[in-house]
Order: sequence, then C-alpha cells, then structure tokens
Amino acid sequence: MTVTPALIDAAKAGDGAAWTELYRLYQGRVLAFLVRRTGNRALAEDLTQDTFVRAMTGIGNYQLTGTDMGAWIITIARNLMHDHDKRRSTRRESAFDVVGDTDAGIRVEELVIAIVEADRVFAALAALNEHQRTAVTLRYWGGLSSKEIASRTGLRVGAVKTLTYRARVNLRRRLSEDGAPTAPH
Repeated sequence: MTVTPALIDAAKAGDGAAWTELYRLYQGRVLAFLVRRTGNRALAEDLTQDTFVRAMTGIGNYQLTGTDMGAWIITIARNLMHDHDKRRSTRRESAFDVVGDTDAGIRVEELVIAIVEADRVFAALAALNEHQRTAVTLRYWGGLSSKEIASRTGLRVGAVKTLTYRARVNLRRRLSEDGAPTAPH
C-alpha cells in the first residue's frame, strides 16, 4: 500500500490501522537513518518510537504537498535526534550512553516485535481524546513539565495534570485489555 490522501485522513482521524500502515511503510527507513546518524541501535530504536508518537500528535498539521510523507517523518526524527543531542550535551554521560548497543544490523524478530508493540501503543493512544493524547505525549515523549504543557496548549496547569492522569489510566486500561503487562501503578 502507498500513502494516499485517504490513508492520511484516516491517520488524522486516529485510525489505528492507518497508523499501523504508516509505521510499516516508514519505520525501517527511520530506524536505518537514526542508526546511521547516532551509531547506537538502542538509542535509534527509542528515537524511532518517539518519532512516530510525535508524528501521531502532529499529523493534524501535516499538509499533503506532493512530496513523500517520509520526508516529513524523517524531519521529525532528525529534530528529535538533535533535541536528544542537546539534552545529552548538557548532562553527564550515563552508563547507557557508554554501554549502548552499536549493532547496526536489523533483525527481523526485532522489527516484528516493534511493529506489534507500536500497533498496540498507537491504538491505545488513538483511543484517547485529543487533549489527553497531546498532554501525555508532550509529558512523556516531549519531556515537558505540566507548566510547559499548559503554556503550549493554553490550558491551566491543573487541567494538564488531570488530562495526563486520565490519559495514563486509559492507556494502562487499554494496554492491559490487550493482555500485555503494564507498569505498576
């Protein structure tokens, strides 16, 4: 399947199947790009997941311009990588940074597991209302505080905290309904 306006519209509407297809189409390209740029497979995998979460939250602003949607997704990945580098340069090197996996090979088993997990997470995120999805992604994937989220969204800090809490509860419930283990309360 190729990226069509209908697929993009479905993704904008939060359709999990559309997101699964977009992930399937672009995940390998994003991961390969990030592995080459970072030299750290584990970090590249984390940034790849963050890329698709950010794409999911920003898809409403995506405009079909005639160029491949992959360019937009790679731009998100590049920006996340630069953000990570900036944060890393301002903090001390962690044990993870020193011991990180530098294997640039892509194993099929890892890709299958990543696709299945991403599908579950995207489906759970898509089930949230727009405000909850925005709050939780900015908080946990964007690394913003409740005050920073409130400033960006125009909501009150208390509302952001409530949205984040409810989103976490809903995500935990949805993911546990799928039979997968969830983090303790």
